[in-house]
Amino acid sequence: MSEAELHQIKQRLHQGERQKAARGELRLPVPAGLAHDRSGEIILNPDEQVQARLGLVFAKFRELHSARAVMRYLRKNDLPLPVRPLLGPAPHDVVWRQADSSRVLSILQNPAYAGAYVYGRRRVDGGRIRHGVYRPRTTKVAIADWEVCLQAAHPGYIGWEEFMENQRRLANNINRYEAGHSGVPRKGGHCCRAWPFVGGAVAG
Repeated sequence: MSEAELHQIKQRLHQGERQKAARGELRLPVPAGLAHDRSGEIILNPDEQVQARLGLVFAKFRELHSARAVMRYLRKNDLPLPVRPLLGPAPHDVVWRQADSSRVLSILQNPAYAGAYVYGRRRVDGGRIRHGVYRPRTTKVAIADWEVCLQAAHPGYIGWEEFMENQRRLANNINRYEAGHSGVPRKGGHCCRAWPFVGGAVAG
């Protein structure tokens, strides 16, 4: 099979995947604070300790306005964070890990915690061969360029407006150190389209 034929097959597969995602039907991995129920719908993780810890992260960020400050608070009080390593075959169990800046940021920057169904947060941007294995390199995609973004697709820990405000606040924190940093789209710019759910299920 030629390289051109392989490219066409990959394009068709991606197109089919994107079409399913546009309808909210493509099953995507969910972070530790969410889970799939028996019918496949996304729900809050039934573990009340997980819910409480994530709720605390968002509450402390409202208070402290800094991901690093939230991390320091969690470490000072010996409060680990729930994570779901996506390694090996599903199901992927939730484990608890010491809070660090990257884990706090991954929570604050994850639109799933705002109830949004998103496809295309990262894109493949080249890659390299390491130990004889090709490893693609991915880069983050700006919110305005996400391929699919459906608001209110499932329950969340915060609303979409708070999520966007958090992104602006995080970007402003970076602005203090990096002159000219553009940050995220300002209020009134591109955002996900509404996709109301009823009883935890996506309503078409």
